Amino acid sequence: MGKTRNFKKIEDFAAGIITLHDEKQAKFDIWLVRAVATFMNAAAALIYLHDNLQARWDRLWMIIKYKLENKLYDLREAAQGQGRKILGHFTVILLTTIALVSVMSYSTGFEYYYNGRSLGYVKDQNQVTKILDLVSEQLSREHGYRINISEESDIEFKPIFILDKELDDIDTVLNRFTYMSDTRAEGYTIYVDGRATVTCKDMATAESVLQAVTDEYTKEKDNVIYKEVGFEEDVEIRKTNVRLKNISSYSEARKRILTGGSKEITYKIKKGDSIYGICEEYSITVDELKKNNPKLDIDMIHEGEELIITKASAAVSVRTVSQEKYAEKIEYKTKVVKNNSMYKGNSKVIQEGKNGKRVVTAKVIRVNGDKVSKTEISSKTITKPVTKIIEKGTKEPPKTAATGSLTNPVPGFSVTSYFGYRWGRLHEGVDLAGPVGTTVRSADGGRVVSAGWYGAYGICVEIDHENGMTTRYAHCNDTLVSAGERVYKGQAIALSGNTGRSTGPHLHFEVRVNGSVVDPFNYI
Repeated sequence: MGKTRNFKKIEDFAAGIITLHDEKQAKFDIWLVRAVATFMNAAAALIYLHDNLQARWDRLWMIIKYKLENKLYDLREAAQGQGRKILGHFTVILLTTIALVSVMSYSTGFEYYYNGRSLGYVKDQNQVTKILDLVSEQLSREHGYRINISEESDIEFKPIFILDKELDDIDTVLNRFTYMSDTRAEGYTIYVDGRATVTCKDMATAESVLQAVTDEYTKEKDNVIYKEVGFEEDVEIRKTNVRLKNISSYSEARKRILTGGSKEITYKIKKGDSIYGICEEYSITVDELKKNNPKLDIDMIHEGEELIITKASAAVSVRTVSQEKYAEKIEYKTKVVKNNSMYKGNSKVIQEGKNGKRVVTAKVIRVNGDKVSKTEISSKTITKPVTKIIEKGTKEPPKTAATGSLTNPVPGFSVTSYFGYRWGRLHEGVDLAGPVGTTVRSADGGRVVSAGWYGAYGICVEIDHENGMTTRYAHCNDTLVSAGERVYKGQAIALSGNTGRSTGPHLHFEVRVNGSVVDPFNYI
């Protein structure tokens, strides 16, 4: 009877549990759907956590299994046989969870990145990480310098669903890395005053580039001994990690160091210059010239105007200190000797000057080949200079002495014909038209050579100014002086007229220097 009563109590207890279960079934089903959806969203992250933290997941899974088994055991003890239905629900949940985990494990993978750039998709992370050393070795061998891809700093993984993705195998992963232009590589960067200028593949190449720059300004020359060679700036080589495409070859690096800087020079425009000729000389464009000279009018430049020109130069400044031996001329001196028998204003060279020659040894400092300073150490004279001696008159000249400058013999007369070629022949003077009988005056002091009729010149007066210059006054109407007479500057010597071969009243005025006709207006 006791057993019957106990069984009855168990039956009543189980019936109550089943009734409660039936009442909550609808709510439970809703909860189950939401739980499954939530679980699906978190499954990918759980798989990522599982792959990276396998030991922790195993321990967690063991705890979950242990707790589930304890819970099931408690339920079995409480509900015994009637609890099988409830156990069935939990079993369904567990099996569903395991199935979902299996499905998620099958349908999730990873997108892998190199320095923020997506390369492809893989099932497992180790498909990428286990070949990084091989990739680094292959790239280093192909490019000739050390390339190191770091799992910690260069590679990134993101978990994704891969059912619609094409997965990469190991060969494909290897190819994707080896054909990248932005692969990180070890390089050696040349810094100038803390500023990176160019990166080379190794220390030896960087040092060779700097040596090439110094060699550019220390070429072997006769009688030049370099005492010091160095850089004006703080130049150093540092080991760096850069993109593969930013590493320069030796020739590229050398060119960038030699032309990577700039300097401003001031150019003064000379007679005959043109904007385009200046630009061609300095290898710059007109736009570049205008940028440095905003007020420049390229259509109107003037001699003496200054331009600012930016010229390419080396990125570093090579400073050399050398001892140089060179020949140098010794300028001759000029000595003036007074002659009291010679008129003032007259002079005569009695001894021509001649430069001497000496050999100089000097300390010369240059920056990029441009001389900065020169200090003479010693010198030796090879040829002594010869002093130029000039004799100058101190005697007061007479009124009739030449002054060296000419005045217009007929002021106010108009020019009807200039010096130069006309009608196929040289017109050897200037024609000054004016009324007949106008006073003609001597252009400078001197001695009258002739005064009278002189062929086609008609009545003509010729004066020797005794300084290599003679003047003629032709087509006169009459003369007021005689041959041999001395005249002073501005003295009346004739009256203008229309004699000889003349087309009208005028004075033909001629000037000769050392026997050759010249344009009178160059001396008046």
